[in-house]
Amino acid sequence: MLRRRLLQFWPSLLTLAVVLYATWLPADIEPSNLPPIPYLDKLIHAVLFGGLCGAVIFDCKRRDRCARLGRRTVWRVVMAVAVFAVVDEVVQGLLPIDRPSDYVDLLADWIGIIIAYFAAPPTVEKILHKP
Repeated sequence: MLRRRLLQFWPSLLTLAVVLYATWLPADIEPSNLPPIPYLDKLIHAVLFGGLCGAVIFDCKRRDRCARLGRRTVWRVVMAVAVFAVVDEVVQGLLPIDRPSDYVDLLADWIGIIIAYFAAPPTVEKILHKP
């Protein structure tokens, strides 16, 4: 029963695994080897957490195709992912991975989540209600 329920949320779980891999494991790439794009790290944070929020919204809607995606559900997802972003930054600062916790990363996470709040519901509705 639990395995079946978890498989219903495979996009969210896969996205969560990518977020945890990207934020909790030591960096394989030296910052000097990255392209000189200003604030690339912040953009990556926004994409990761916006993607996580969008994946959870997608899974919530996919689980019950008949019902409209309610604002209350979307708001709960947004708040849960925003709280997870705080936990992620705190844990990242506590782990011995040579990555400090950064409030600007947290702001980037929240910006990605806010973008997903507006973009994900109509996108998910279009994807799941194709004629």
